[in-house]
Amino acid sequence: MKHAVMKGVVIHRYGSAADVLNIEAVTIPEPRANEVLIRQHATSVNPIDCRMRSGYGHVLLAKMRGFELPLILGRDVAGEVVKVGPKVTELQAGDAVFGVPSPKAQGTYAEYVISTPAHVIPMPKLPESEKPFSFEQAASLPYVTCTVWDALVTKAGLGPGSSSGKKVFVQGGSGGIGALAIQLLKYWGAYVATTCSTAHMESVAALGADLVIDYTSEDYSRRLSGFDVALETVGGPLEEKTLGILRSDGKAVFVTLIHPILQTFDESGLVWGAIRNLSQFRKQKCRAGAHGIQRYYWSTFKPSVDALTTVRYLIEEGRLQPHIDRTFSLTDIITAHEYCEQGKANGKVVINVE
Repeated sequence: MKHAVMKGVVIHRYGSAADVLNIEAVTIPEPRANEVLIRQHATSVNPIDCRMRSGYGHVLLAKMRGFELPLILGRDVAGEVVKVGPKVTELQAGDAVFGVPSPKAQGTYAEYVISTPAHVIPMPKLPESEKPFSFEQAASLPYVTCTVWDALVTKAGLGPGSSSGKKVFVQGGSGGIGALAIQLLKYWGAYVATTCSTAHMESVAALGADLVIDYTSEDYSRRLSGFDVALETVGGPLEEKTLGILRSDGKAVFVTLIHPILQTFDESGLVWGAIRNLSQFRKQKCRAGAHGIQRYYWSTFKPSVDALTTVRYLIEEGRLQPHIDRTFSLTDIITAHEYCEQGKANGKVVINVE
């Protein structure tokens, strides 16, 4: 019996975008009892996708998935449910949804995607007087939303009732992570300072940041001090600078998205990698302690329906806007990856799958 096929972007080995990203005919997956099949309309390119394409994280992620290659990359889904498993009650065929399918499954660079109802929610619905919220807009949000949520809510303890009056520094305000973090923090009542390049100053200020520093002409660590929370998105030598802008009374929180967890597993395997990661974390936390920082965290993406639901509400209320740099077609996935890797995007890089 011949199986129906879809178009998908598949890698069979690790390497550069031009060398390993292949558009192929792939069998359309069949949802299991507790899963749904989504006709994908749009997805996005996250920096983690480009690193995974080059082999980053392959040891741990292959263990989680139960397979390594061939692999379809991509984390964001925005589309329409076309089939539901017999045990699914939360969704039905025809529902427009967005979210982040489980990292244990194949990714979203394809025309059809499998997900569980726990990883997607209904799309935002805007007033009839406004233009409908597009699948491209929705695709720009899920992965960065869940990543920011783990950093700011789970790790830093921020939220609607705990952010007012807090001084929060967000490294890199023009990226997908930074743009989403700024808007959430301002809605929660925090004072937000951030950095970006000269070309992006105006658009980052429009997101609501109270202070935008041009890192090409000014050292933010010489201007800022006494901050309550810092979200580090660049790392390297900037970590030490960012630690230095925080209050030193033991109450400040430092959260970084830049850490060696996956790379260490790649280099040392699961057992020794875990030991090395624990050792490195303790060293860096001790270094933070020298600045008076007791609450030091490594943060990672974690699926969160609460995060997606909050962002959907803010979009419907007109309090948050997707920040998109540009949109490519699925057939231009190589160009999209190469553009994302330049690190100059002002917002998210979105992929139109239709």
